[in-house]
Amino acid sequence: MNSLPQEIYDQIGTLLRGPDFDRPALATISRRWQAMVERRTFRHIRLRSNDLDRFQAIIHKDRRRYVREIEYVIILPAYSDQDRCRFERDDDRRANDEAFTVAIHRLFHVLQSWDVNDGYVCLTIMDVHSISDHPFLCHSSSLWDPNQSGRCKYADDADDDADDDYRRRRRWTIVDLCDWRHRFSFLRLLRPSMLPLVPAVRDFWTRRTTRNLCDRVPIEIAAKLPNVRRATWLMNDWSIRYLALRRTHRRDLTQAVTEVLPQSSSLEDLSLNMSFNDCYWDLQNFSAGNLHPDNLTCDTLSDAIRTATSHMRRLRELRISGEVDTFLLRPGPSAHSFEPYWQNIERLSVLFAPRRPSGGNYFLNREHPIQVADTPLEVEMPPGYKQSEEEEVAAETSFSVHAESNPSVHSGLPWHSTMDVVPDNSLMPLIKAFGEACLQMPRLEAAELWTHVPASTGLDRSAGPDKGKSSWGIWYLSPGSTVHGFGRKRDPAFDEDIDQRRLIWDVKDWRPEEDLQSLLRNIGRQEYGNHLVEKFIDSWESVYKDRWIEMYNKAQASNPS
Repeated sequence: MNSLPQEIYDQIGTLLRGPDFDRPALATISRRWQAMVERRTFRHIRLRSNDLDRFQAIIHKDRRRYVREIEYVIILPAYSDQDRCRFERDDDRRANDEAFTVAIHRLFHVLQSWDVNDGYVCLTIMDVHSISDHPFLCHSSSLWDPNQSGRCKYADDADDDADDDYRRRRRWTIVDLCDWRHRFSFLRLLRPSMLPLVPAVRDFWTRRTTRNLCDRVPIEIAAKLPNVRRATWLMNDWSIRYLALRRTHRRDLTQAVTEVLPQSSSLEDLSLNMSFNDCYWDLQNFSAGNLHPDNLTCDTLSDAIRTATSHMRRLRELRISGEVDTFLLRPGPSAHSFEPYWQNIERLSVLFAPRRPSGGNYFLNREHPIQVADTPLEVEMPPGYKQSEEEEVAAETSFSVHAESNPSVHSGLPWHSTMDVVPDNSLMPLIKAFGEACLQMPRLEAAELWTHVPASTGLDRSAGPDKGKSSWGIWYLSPGSTVHGFGRKRDPAFDEDIDQRRLIWDVKDWRPEEDLQSLLRNIGRQEYGNHLVEKFIDSWESVYKDRWIEMYNKAQASNPS
């Protein structure tokens, strides 16, 4: 049997699944059986940072060629039960930054000697959490329960003889902040220049981790991966409501994009996800305040992303989501003269958040015009960043999950259960910049500029909130190209006329001005000729509305009360 090709053993291995098969025992039969077992065992590894020594001992040189994916889970220092009702302070953040940094540095020192001739690896920062974090809050735990996120535990241990006033005070005493304890902390990578180069990593991903990473961290790590081709980075910019803190983080990210991202010149496919799909439409003053550092009129982050990626010669696919403005798509005020950009990109996706970086929204609420108000969050720093311990204790004592989770509580602005939105005039320059960018991209196969907007289900409001979520945007498709990625599960029109040049407007009842429409009609004309299939659709009416109603009815059936 040893004369059989190794491929036969590997094929047999694909059939040996479930607990009835003892793979380690099979590995002792012969070297070919051992190779089969090890190839399947070590292909995908979930590695904890406190297991690095064991990992290095097991994955010796002969086994490295089997490893194709490493999911890295970083373990931070423990904290006491007494600290569960205490927001992280500077000393906590410094300790966690150091632990995170050591974990990354140790991994890179292990991987730096891996030979690319043994094959390339996909590296994923799967999770970062403390050993003291509740398992139901840890994203990498089998016990993770997303429904428990954003909650606190309150005291319920008042003595039976206690008076009613004490009971009421005690009832709202927080004894465990849960994930609020670290909600406002963002892990930094220290000493990034001292990281060794790791040539064996081809793909690099970051997931939504239990602990927040600074948005510049993936960029700094990727700079030490000289052969990285594909990268998807989930960032946290969207989640920071405190404007002073958010401006600091955006300034920090802009610096990393400007100075460090160009070092990843081997990238072919890049996703920068700086926005979350659920936009804060219900919380109307979430859009209050200017995100630009020093209140500039130009969004320096948008400009930095375009500039850094514009001359990546290998870059073929670029996906960006977040709060952006026109300078993501056209040269900003710092440009001295026009130079073509994104000349090799074949697919471009921009999922823009409805909130403008300068403040306000790209859409207007037709029923209830949004009035953006100044809020205390304009200058206020979150708990854990106060000037004194007395201020920290006061912040912890007065902390309210309800107020923190609902910005309108701070401003007194009205909340509306549904919104009928129409584009604001400020959206027109963004659409125009999108068209101009596409026109000067000679290899473009598909491009999309889109967002999520609220939509009415038509349900009886007395039965529950009348709100849904639909897409709103513009798609260009060259002959033979199809929509994928952000554009999945949409109107059937996207699957029609595949062999034609297409322009699809999923914009409800809005229609563009003639000059703007003519501009976008020209995308791809030079490469594919004059013929164009142009369609106006409403994917809310054709696809999403029935789905939302079905979801609502199922929820009502499962909770009849």
